[in-house]
Amino acid sequence: MSDAMTTTPIYVVTPTAPQNAPGATFIRLLGSCGYGYSVTPDVAQLPETEDDALVFFDATDPASIMPAYRQYQGAGRWVLYNLPSGELDESGAILAGIEGAFYADDPPELVAKGLRQVHNHDVWFCRQSLNSALRVLRQKMKQAFGPLTRTSDDLLTPSTVLTKRERAIVELVARGAQNRDIAEQLHISINTVKTHIYSIFRKTHCKNRIELLFWSQNYMQHVGPG
Repeated sequence: MSDAMTTTPIYVVTPTAPQNAPGATFIRLLGSCGYGYSVTPDVAQLPETEDDALVFFDATDPASIMPAYRQYQGAGRWVLYNLPSGELDESGAILAGIEGAFYADDPPELVAKGLRQVHNHDVWFCRQSLNSALRVLRQKMKQAFGPLTRTSDDLLTPSTVLTKRERAIVELVARGAQNRDIAEQLHISINTVKTHIYSIFRKTHCKNRIELLFWSQNYMQHVGPG
C-alpha cells in the first residue's frame, strides 16, 4: 500500500450499514483496492475535512445529492457512488464542484480504474460531460469578464507566474493527460505531480481541472515564466 493511499482521508457517507447498503459492492471494492475509509451515516457527522480528503456519497437517492452537498461544510473532494443509471446531469455536477460519479451498474474493473483516478486528483466523468461543462463554463466566464482576449485581474495577478515545470504540466493537462501520464512523461513521481498541481491551482485561482483547462486556453499566453 502506498504512503499516499494510507494518508489520504477517505469518508463514505451512507445512511445504512455498509454491509447492507445498496452500494455494498462499491464499498467492498474500495476496501479490496487497499483504501482505508471511515463510514458516517450523515453529512453533518463528517469531521472538518481538508482539500486532500475524499468523500464518497451514497447517491442511491439522486434527490438527496444536492441538499447534502450544500450542507457539507468541509473542503474535501466529493465523489458520488451507486448512482442509478441516467439519473445525473453530469455537466451540472461538474460545475457544482463534484469530482466523480460511479453508477450502480458499473463493472468492478471500471470502478477500480475510477478509484485510482480520483485518488490521484483526477476527475471521473465521461469526456462528453467534461466538454459540455467546459462549454458552459466558457460562456459564463465570457459573460463575467467580457471577450476572451481580455485578461481579468481576478484570473491574472502578480502571483500568476508559473515555473517552467508548471507550464509543462498545464499544457499536458490541457491535452487531457492524467496525473499518471504526466508523471511518466516528465519522469517524476505522482506525488510530485500533485504538489505542482496544488501550486498551479493556487496561482491560477482554479478549483479543478475544468477551470484550469479553461484558464489555459484563454490566459496562458499572458503568463510569464517564473
